[in-house]
Order: sequence, then C-alpha cells, then structure tokens
Amino acid sequence: MSVADTKATFLRIPWAAHLLSRPNTVCRVPGSRTVKSSTEDSLFAEGLKTSRTITSCLSFYAKLDNDDDKIEEVSTLMQMSDAMNGHPYYLHGGIIATVIDEAMGILQNANNDRQHLQKVAQGLASGESPAHGVNSFTASLTVNFLKPVHTPGSLVVTARYTRREGRKEWIHAEVKQHISHGEDDYGEEVVCATGDALFIEPRASKL
Repeated sequence: MSVADTKATFLRIPWAAHLLSRPNTVCRVPGSRTVKSSTEDSLFAEGLKTSRTITSCLSFYAKLDNDDDKIEEVSTLMQMSDAMNGHPYYLHGGIIATVIDEAMGILQNANNDRQHLQKVAQGLASGESPAHGVNSFTASLTVNFLKPVHTPGSLVVTARYTRREGRKEWIHAEVKQHISHGEDDYGEEVVCATGDALFIEPRASKL
C-alpha cells in the first residue's frame, strides 16, 4: 500500500490525523512492511500484515533542515486487529514488546535510508534505498507494561535515541493509545508501555 493510501487510513482517526497534520512532517511506510526474497522482515511484511493482525503501519518524523543532522525521533502508527490478544480485547504483552522493538528499528532504518540518499547525491552509491541486511542487533530490551492496549484499535509508538557510543545505540520508546469518548473526540492519551533497548552494530568482519 502506498504512503498516500496508508496515510488516508489514519487521517480518518481524529487524534492520528492531528499528529500527521503538523507542519514539516515526513511520512513513510516502513521498509519492514515489504516482502523480501531473503525472508528479512517477514514477521512484519507477512506474518503481521493481515486483516487480523497489524492492518496498517505508517511512520512519521519532523523534516530536518540540515542534511547532516540525524533523525533523533520517529513515531509509528499501527492499526491493530484482535488476533494478537492475550486477555479479552487486550493486546498480548509479547506483541507490545515486539512493536516497541520494531519501532526502534524503524528509527534506525530511517537514518540508514537518509545516509544512503546522501551518498547517492554525492555519487558514492546508487539505488533508491540501501541494500538489505543486518544493520544492528537488539542486545537488550526492557519493557514496562503500564496500561492495557485495547484492540481493535490504533496506537502510536515513539522511539528516540538517548545515547550513542561507538557501535552501540540506546533507544527509548513509548506506546500510546487515545481512548476516545466520541467519533470526533481526540480522546484521552494513555501511555500503555515504555521500552528501553541497547542495539549493537556488528563488526564489519563478521557480516
């Protein structure tokens, strides 16, 4: 599904439309929603891309003024169906951890794609996107479950860098839902879970 079609899905949700309507907002369908022959990203491109799982997914971030700047924060909207529940009408905790980890990866991939396009502009690379492959591994992930995530419904996961050191990056994320009280109501914003992770880029000799 195209960016425009996916965005249209979330524009029908008042609180999500409010987020997407902010000035200088860049929207993209995460690359992990695309099927690849190598089976990379098959969990989100196939297993969790059905009418009963995650039906739509769109990431967005603020446009940067300087080409050399790093994207520090990316938010990802996900429309969740009810085939991933643990308790009745509540998303399974393991899936919550999974979408947190995925949103962190989307933040990293947004920067990888940005760096690739800069190299293309400089004549140092070719192609619309970088070659697929392992950029980093999740070394640790701690999740705090604060409130249930209701299904079916939409959520937003915001991931941001908190620290970098050599091949290591630390990322924090929040999972939020808006509990609406009417069709035109933004609803109450609820932080359902938070996550903190360490990602490590493998050494070049081990790729």
